[in-house]
Amino acid sequence: MPSLQVIRNRSLFVKLLLSMTAIIIVTVILISSITYTISADTSIQNSIEYNQSIMEQQRELIHKELHAIQNIASSMVMTQSYLYHKINDKLSVSSLIDLTRFLEEQQKLNPYIDSIYLVYNKLDLVLTSRSDMKMSPLSSFTDRSWLTVMNEETANRTVWLTNRPGSAVKGLLATSLMQKMPLIGPVDGAIVINLKLDLLFKEYLSHFHNKKGLTLVLGPQGEPLYSETEEAAALIGKFDPSVLSAPGSGSYVDDRRWIVTYTTSNVTGWKFVNFTKRSVLLEGLGRIKLIVAAVSALYVTVAIVLLFFISQRLYRPLKSVLAYISGSERANPEASLPAADEASFIQQAFERLRHSRETILSEKERVETLLGDNRSAIKEKYLSDLIKGRAISQQSSEQENAAELLGLKLNFERFAILTIELEEQSLLNDSTGNLHYHLFQYGLIEELGPEIDGEIFARDDERIIIILAVPANQDDFPIELARKLQRNMESRYRIIATIGLSRIHTGVYSVQSAYEESVEALSLKMYVGKGEIVPYTIVSSWKQDEQTYFYPYELETKLLQALLQLNEEECAETISRITKEVTARRLGKANVQQLFFQLSGEIVKSLVQTGGDMTAVLGDRPFVLSGIQTLRDMEARLMEMCAQIIAHNREKRLKLNDLTLQLATEFMEKNYNNNITIETVAVHVQRSTSFLSRIFKETTGTTINDHLIHLRIKRACELLRQPKYSLEDICREIGYANVSYFSKLFKSRMGTTPGQYRLLQTVDQIPAGGLEE
Repeated sequence: MPSLQVIRNRSLFVKLLLSMTAIIIVTVILISSITYTISADTSIQNSIEYNQSIMEQQRELIHKELHAIQNIASSMVMTQSYLYHKINDKLSVSSLIDLTRFLEEQQKLNPYIDSIYLVYNKLDLVLTSRSDMKMSPLSSFTDRSWLTVMNEETANRTVWLTNRPGSAVKGLLATSLMQKMPLIGPVDGAIVINLKLDLLFKEYLSHFHNKKGLTLVLGPQGEPLYSETEEAAALIGKFDPSVLSAPGSGSYVDDRRWIVTYTTSNVTGWKFVNFTKRSVLLEGLGRIKLIVAAVSALYVTVAIVLLFFISQRLYRPLKSVLAYISGSERANPEASLPAADEASFIQQAFERLRHSRETILSEKERVETLLGDNRSAIKEKYLSDLIKGRAISQQSSEQENAAELLGLKLNFERFAILTIELEEQSLLNDSTGNLHYHLFQYGLIEELGPEIDGEIFARDDERIIIILAVPANQDDFPIELARKLQRNMESRYRIIATIGLSRIHTGVYSVQSAYEESVEALSLKMYVGKGEIVPYTIVSSWKQDEQTYFYPYELETKLLQALLQLNEEECAETISRITKEVTARRLGKANVQQLFFQLSGEIVKSLVQTGGDMTAVLGDRPFVLSGIQTLRDMEARLMEMCAQIIAHNREKRLKLNDLTLQLATEFMEKNYNNNITIETVAVHVQRSTSFLSRIFKETTGTTINDHLIHLRIKRACELLRQPKYSLEDICREIGYANVSYFSKLFKSRMGTTPGQYRLLQTVDQIPAGGLEE
């Protein structure tokens, strides 16, 4: 804006206008503040006087009630003397009845009298108007805190007792009026009138609703007698006691902005105090504040409008020149320099315009040099943005300028896109890693570039994009070029490449669609295999609804059963059937990958459930899809996993069987004479009887029962060679209870009876010539 430009260049005229505006604003603020302060002080003073007046009225009303109670006490002193009669230094019964009734009637004269005590010191007697105690000896009377004051010699025979202990009225200590008897002469007794002080204060201190703040009453010693709220009682300790103890009436403001108004009773010495926050008194000034603010805003607005109008009229000739210069300055804000005034500003502006042309020419040469040095990288970035749909402009002239500037070799009249995906090959799998691969990729682009009528560039780590110009009436040209490129790469570099072809398109706006078609065709590599040319025309016949989901639950169950049975041929057949089913249904890539993950997961789960170590059998990354891009790759990976698990389980089973046979054989050799059976041996090795019998038969060629009989017969032969053992002893030793059964079993195994075996063994042991002896 021109005004902002003028201010930035320190115009003297605008400075003057700003100074006048600042003076006006400061003046308005000062006047408004003074006006508001005077109004606030007046309001506070009026509120203080109003509160003072109300408290004095309340004090006088309470004085009226207190004087009435004093009159009752004085009349009682005179009246009780007529009702007082003694008999034998004791109060007569009639006087007692009359005085008690008299006290009850006197209590009813004033609603603020709680109870009355009539005390006779010499008679040691107290008469009360209380319903719970009509008469009591003075020496044992519970409420005795006034007794000390009664016995004191004072000129004033009427005494107010505040906050005395002994009798509580609604949670507060008692406040009483004591009238000593008689009116003249030594003290012989007293009339004590206990007040309902809380009721008295509530009725006289809470009727003025226009009063501000909180009210409380303090006793002669500063003790609290009454407070409207708990907050008022808590405020007592926060104020200076010397100020509150001052006689008479007055007010002051403390450091916390509390306004304290007080007045003192000349009858009882009580002090009536009002606490009001200064902010509360100022709440009613909102209208005044609003009026002052509105008038000030109106005055400032009118003054600023007038100043602006005058500046526009006086400054118009120079304004047009500054506006023109400011428009040119916005194109190069960094070149602006502060000037002393408008003339200096204009002079410096023209100096900058003179130097700007040289700067622009220098920048143009630098950009042209930079573009020439990095033309290939910029062109690749431009083509990459084209296939993403980012570099398309609605202006055809801009597209022509970009093509001419970057040196593109096609005009997008008829074109097709070939997306080449390089497969894994042994040529590049060396220690140089990815750097070698990228160097090879760009070297391949440099070599193939001259053979292509179009543009070729790298899209990512695995894909090379060719935007090919297609001659008229040669729709098969992209397929022929793709075959030629495949043969060259395979024969020259032993590289297998899969190429996806788009349809023929027209116009730069179709580049993104053509690229997406080639990528979609390339995605069919999962079915057609690696190293093929996949035109987009066959995509429609393979398209399926992406929402369709399929999973071969029955074939999965069959595969897992074959895996548990260690049937490798059955596993291979089932996996092949799954591949055929997926191919027949032509599932989407996401569905196929999910199927592979889920199926491989179930295979790994079967390994873990049998106690196998997944990492030891299948490696660290059994689920990784790198290198698995087609159905054949997935099929081979699943078969490899099954073969590894079956080999592991076979080895594990052989080791387990050997250990089981060793444990069973050792157990039978130690316990064959304890009448054990095949079930006993199976329980010891923690295997089923059928499993144990099967592996024992497969390994030894005999059954467990035959082996037990063999061990027993073997031991029996050893014992038969020793004549000291009878057949019964031998039967018990080897675990048979029936001698006849043992003899039949021994003959069936050895061919002779036990006795014949022992005889033959004895004859064999006789030396030559021993028979004659």
